[in-house]
Amino acid sequence: MIRVAVIDDEVKSRTNLIQLLQRFCPDVTIVLEAGSITEGLPALVAVRPDLLILDIEMPGGTGFDLLDHFHQHFFEIIFVTAHSEHALQAIKAGALDYLLKPISIEELQSAIEKARKRISEKNTETNIRQLIEILDTKKNHYHKIAVPSYKGQTFIAPADIVSMEAEGRYTRIRLLNAAPIVSSSNLKEYEDMLSPEQFMRVHHAYIINMEHVHYYNKEDGGTIIMTDGSEIILSKRKKKDFLDRFS
Repeated sequence: MIRVAVIDDEVKSRTNLIQLLQRFCPDVTIVLEAGSITEGLPALVAVRPDLLILDIEMPGGTGFDLLDHFHQHFFEIIFVTAHSEHALQAIKAGALDYLLKPISIEELQSAIEKARKRISEKNTETNIRQLIEILDTKKNHYHKIAVPSYKGQTFIAPADIVSMEAEGRYTRIRLLNAAPIVSSSNLKEYEDMLSPEQFMRVHHAYIINMEHVHYYNKEDGGTIIMTDGSEIILSKRKKKDFLDRFS
């Protein structure tokens, strides 16, 4: 069901609209009915509808004035107006659609169908985002990675990694406030494991944590100085990608 709020100062117009919705849009439920901005604003915050059908011209301010109270809309908007010159302003205000009075049943149904699709897409995006967050949390509750060695495993937070250097089939990992450790996993395994937003392979032998970049020296082909003072070679083909990260 689409939860709908209707704000219109004209009682007859508001009643007619609600009756049309109830008769011709069966998947709509009216959760709020108000006759002014003063009445409607706090109710909107409390009820949080999926869709707001809003009259533009009202005593004490316009529908646009009401929307100015919201930094970000948590509802879709359909404007209702008796004046076609408001159409462009309605679109700029982020309206899904606008309806001219007297309201046509076909146009109302079309606007509700647009709202249904938009709300469904929004809910799907939210559900996917929440699922990803849940899976990420379950995948690594402690936000650490296991670094294997011939003796066992060391658990470290990615944020503490300054850089990684390939040493044959092994990887030397430099840490922020600890001695380097040597892992039996190769550099490619860490490249696949770590966030590409935070870590970058800047050379066939090096991965760096972008949070720990201190200085770029463009002489001698280009080197990167990390916050621990270590010097990393920057390959020519990775130079543009590296510099673009900071632009």
